[in-house]
Parts: sequence; C-alpha cells; structure tokens
Amino acid sequence: MTWRIMAVLAVLGASVASTAGCSRTEPLRGQQLDPPRSLPDLVARDQRGQMFRLADQRGKVVVLFFGYTTCPDVCPATLARWKRVRQQLGPDGERVRFVFVTVDPQRDTAEKVREYLELFSPDFVGLVGSESDLQPFYRAFGAAFEKVPQPGSATGYLVAHTAAVPVVDTQGRWRLRFNPETSVEDYVHDLRVLLREGKS
Repeated sequence: MTWRIMAVLAVLGASVASTAGCSRTEPLRGQQLDPPRSLPDLVARDQRGQMFRLADQRGKVVVLFFGYTTCPDVCPATLARWKRVRQQLGPDGERVRFVFVTVDPQRDTAEKVREYLELFSPDFVGLVGSESDLQPFYRAFGAAFEKVPQPGSATGYLVAHTAAVPVVDTQGRWRLRFNPETSVEDYVHDLRVLLREGKS
C-alpha cells in the first residue's frame, strides 16, 4: 500500500470519526414548528385556585389541550391517552406538565374541572376562569372553538374545538404539536427527546 493511499484512508477515517462524534438531535415524530415559536408569559388560575405561569415551567415540557368537561369524545380520549403517557414516562413524567385549558368557561368551574381531571390523574393541571382570562392562551396557541346548539339535549350545546395538542419545550418555546391519533409510544418518544435536550 503506497503512502498516498494510506494518507487518503487516514483522512477518510478521521472524517467518519468526526461525523460519528457529532451529537445530533433525535428526530421528533410529532408535527414540528419550524422555527419554534416564542410565547408570552401566559398566566391563568388552575382548578385548585393556584396561579399557573408558563414562564415558571422552564426546564419542564408542557403539553396542552383545549377542551371541556362535557365533551363526548376527543377530550376524554386525549386525557386517557395522557394518563397512559404519564405512566409510561415513569420518573421522567415529573418534568412534564399536562395542562387542560377549558374552552367552556361558562360551565367549567374550578370544582368541575378538578373532579373531571381526577378521573384521569390528580397531576393534571386544569386552567379555568372567564373567557377573557383564558384568551391569552387561546390566542397564543391558535385555539379555535364555537358553541354548537343541541336542541332537546340536556347539555344545551356542545363545543366544536381545536383537537391538536401543542407541546412547549424546556426553553418555553412552542416546539411541536400532536394530533388526536398520535400514539402513546410517539408521545413518550418525543417528550423524552425534549427532556434530554433540556439536560444538555
């Protein structure tokens, strides 16, 4: 083997070693926002009467859903999925906040939201208040909803609403969103990726 061939192989070997040594962020499976979106300091009262500040969650991942307690389908399905995600995260779940924001503030009192969320997990946070109180959250995440009258129904109306699940990373940026069909496995994968980023 000539010295020229040996030199070329040495350069190639160094190149491969350099590439292998680079730490690349593991791909996320949810729909990513590119670039991630900065958020204002959002504040609202939770189901226990405590103030929830998004800025206080730095270092944690925040998962949000905009729904209501009398929702017949996507809301309980999403919260049931969250419960499984929280269980599968194990100790990592301590650094994830699952936040349910009501889109039916007229009916969803703090007590009602507290009782509803406890059916799934006492760790889940429920944000309540008037529509104007919650408007900054709706606006920041583009949450859309409207009442749909149900004549003859005991509920009086349903609420058609956004079903996407925004995810805020450890730096307080809106990083990605999950759709209603996102699997528990994909949730857990992406949340752990974001948590690892927060430690790096």
